[in-house]
Amino acid sequence: MNGTVRQRNKGSWEIRYSPPADGSGSRKYLSETVRGTKAEAQVVLRDRIKAIETGSYVIKDKETVAEFMERWLATYAATNTNLKTQQGYRGVIARHIVPALGSIKLQNLTARQIQSLYAEMQSRETGTSSILATHRVLKEALGHAVKWNTITRNVADGVSPPRVERKTMPMWNVSDINHFLDATTGNHFFPVYHLAVLTGLRRSEIFGLKWDAVDLAGATLRVVRTLQRITDHGLVEGQPKTDRSRRSIALSPAAVELLHGVRGTQMEHQLDYGVLWSNTGYVFTQLDGSPIDPDRISKEFPKLVKAHGLPHLTFHGLRHAHATLALSAGINPKIVSERLGHSSIAVTMDIYSHVLPGMQEEAALAVERLLDRPASG
Repeated sequence: MNGTVRQRNKGSWEIRYSPPADGSGSRKYLSETVRGTKAEAQVVLRDRIKAIETGSYVIKDKETVAEFMERWLATYAATNTNLKTQQGYRGVIARHIVPALGSIKLQNLTARQIQSLYAEMQSRETGTSSILATHRVLKEALGHAVKWNTITRNVADGVSPPRVERKTMPMWNVSDINHFLDATTGNHFFPVYHLAVLTGLRRSEIFGLKWDAVDLAGATLRVVRTLQRITDHGLVEGQPKTDRSRRSIALSPAAVELLHGVRGTQMEHQLDYGVLWSNTGYVFTQLDGSPIDPDRISKEFPKLVKAHGLPHLTFHGLRHAHATLALSAGINPKIVSERLGHSSIAVTMDIYSHVLPGMQEEAALAVERLLDRPASG
């Protein structure tokens, strides 16, 4: 046995063993006091040695949850996520995790304490989405703590966050969509509204779109950039969040014509501004060619909706309109999922389940028509 057991006094034993070597290759001996019999002390020693040999041993550490979360943000999040995601993580950690769990030693954190946090958040009528966001951040961060051999297991796996109640997405019918497009034809953002309905692009994807990602002859565009306003950083160009978000989208003739019009108008502005023109390459720009702040459209859209007497809808609702119209038209959900850049078809089916009952009925009737057989009596 690679370790020793030495009696300290009656009923108390000291075990000594060597933990894994540190980064410099040097080793040091650790000791623990075990109360009980010598046989019991030997069992503890064997457990420690086995953990070292199997790679599951972790050195005791005084790092708190707050300290670890800051380390996680500064290392993993800073190098593997975009600024928008990092900002979201920091907000959740500062508002919910650190105030309740920050002072607890990370290695002492329990599932019970996390579950109590969620219960306390619910008692304060914190929204379910905020509780779920807290759970996602904790689970991801603690998962890295396990990989980094800081803790032996992810205690967030043993916690049950509240279930989210899926609400039917607010939606306009075809008449509402046409009414809105007709009423905003002369608006500077009309091409943005129209393209959102025709493609289902996210706000950040529309304003991050550049001409080098648009093939008007081939009637396609590639989603390879985003543009977002991030607190303390201004407008930030980034990349789509996931591999599925990086995608190619086929354009309808109406969308191609729309983008031809945008390009023509932009060329006129470029001539008007001359040397003052900012050649940023973006498809949708201000008059001088500089990028448009996506937050601006989010503020103006609800005002237009209200002014034209339409049911309340956010700009993101135009993305849902595209998906619902496509599914209602019988487009394969897998194709719709790919156009939207969802992580999986399951996400699409979950969000738009309210559209499916009618589709199921249509499918049943379609099969019956193909068989063309009378019902047996």
